[in-house]
Amino acid sequence: MPRFNSSVPLPNFTISNFRRKLERRDRNQNNFETKMTTVHRPNNRRKLGVLAFGIMILLAIHAPKKVAASKSPSAFVETVIYSNKIAIFSKSYCPYCRRAKRVFSELKEQPYVVELDQRDDGYKIQNVLLDLVGRRTVPQIFVNGKHIGGADDLEVAVRNGVLQDLLGKK
Repeated sequence: MPRFNSSVPLPNFTISNFRRKLERRDRNQNNFETKMTTVHRPNNRRKLGVLAFGIMILLAIHAPKKVAASKSPSAFVETVIYSNKIAIFSKSYCPYCRRAKRVFSELKEQPYVVELDQRDDGYKIQNVLLDLVGRRTVPQIFVNGKHIGGADDLEVAVRNGVLQDLLGKK
């Protein structure tokens, strides 16, 4: 028969200790379930709704000012012109606009196109273009922030090599 080493303490295991551990575990489990279901009580739902509404109000008040500036047509036009290699202010039904888009397609360039007839603020953008370049007509084409003009001006720039210079192609 093997002998036990008396210097190693044996765990104090009794049925009563085991029952107490089980009861404690059950109590903890019940507390967890109670905490998880308290959200669904009507009073707590109301509190969560008020809290969510308050957070939304705070976010709306402290929203970055750039969001408000981007709603301005002049800020939008400036952003489009200076954030894109090629920007075309166009109308989807305009044959001159289609001709300008075709020129860039043949050059394997992808312009950023703003279809003014498909935007609620299209007329405002055209007014900004009038102030900026002296024309309200479309298309208005910008390459690397430089105003090219309309479709006829674009074809002249292609023939003279000016467009290829602006695009960095030779």
